[in-house]
Amino acid sequence: MNGISTLNLNKPVRPGIGRAPTSTNLTRPLPIHRLDGKVVFITGGGGKIGVETAGRLLVEGANVALIDNDQSSLEAAVPVLKAAIPTGVPLESRLLTIAADATKEVDVDACVKKTVQRFGKLDAALLNCSEREESGSLLELDEEQWDRIMTVNAKSGVKHTAAAMRLSPSATGGSIILRSSIAGLRGSPGLLSYSASKFALRGIALTAAEELGQYGIRVNTIHTSIIDTPGFREGWSKEKLEEVKGETSLGRWGTPDDVASVVAFLASEDSKFMTGGHLKIDGGCVSV
Repeated sequence: MNGISTLNLNKPVRPGIGRAPTSTNLTRPLPIHRLDGKVVFITGGGGKIGVETAGRLLVEGANVALIDNDQSSLEAAVPVLKAAIPTGVPLESRLLTIAADATKEVDVDACVKKTVQRFGKLDAALLNCSEREESGSLLELDEEQWDRIMTVNAKSGVKHTAAAMRLSPSATGGSIILRSSIAGLRGSPGLLSYSASKFALRGIALTAAEELGQYGIRVNTIHTSIIDTPGFREGWSKEKLEEVKGETSLGRWGTPDDVASVVAFLASEDSKFMTGGHLKIDGGCVSV
């Protein structure tokens, strides 16, 4: 047939072309546990996304420090996360839970130090704290609400996690992941404080990526749409929920596992040349 030819698979390699992709030049098989030995710090850890992510990271071999200001949520998470740890391995050797307020610098500093004291280093952090105000006009926004949302969402904890990664005895850098939102990529009428705080995280990530690159520390944001967690339908009418779902190319809500799998990728060496980026976990509802 015209225009179709069969390749000669035995033709000599053209000069300048490597004989095999670098990825095939491995000294050992690819690990099943790609996060083996890594230490990951998670704020907002008592919520469904925090717990799901912790479980995924533990399964992949990481040690995890879970931080939340609600001690009862952390206590409830522990028996769930036991299932992610091999039988016979002491829970305390893989998991650290700390009740603390991640909006207070002194608490974040103390939590990071406890994590390093327990596990010897810090390799990655998911800064996951988030709060959203009730929808309302910007003309009615009060200062107290603005300050609260900005404090919870934008006081990210980059400073102390980065400092610990920079001083890690392995000197291999690290990965900081800021959980933003699709509200940090587009306008969100009625959610001025929330949108501003999520856009702020992009600025923090871009600046931190440039400052911390010299230490091998990567900084990226993830931008989630609505994630199907307990209580997420509260405050939404059935019609509004269907309207939002209709904006999503994949035609479903996100799940905590959708977020956890991306965090595991960013915490691993598979993302070793990615920094200052934004990854959408939104099913295709925002085109950016």
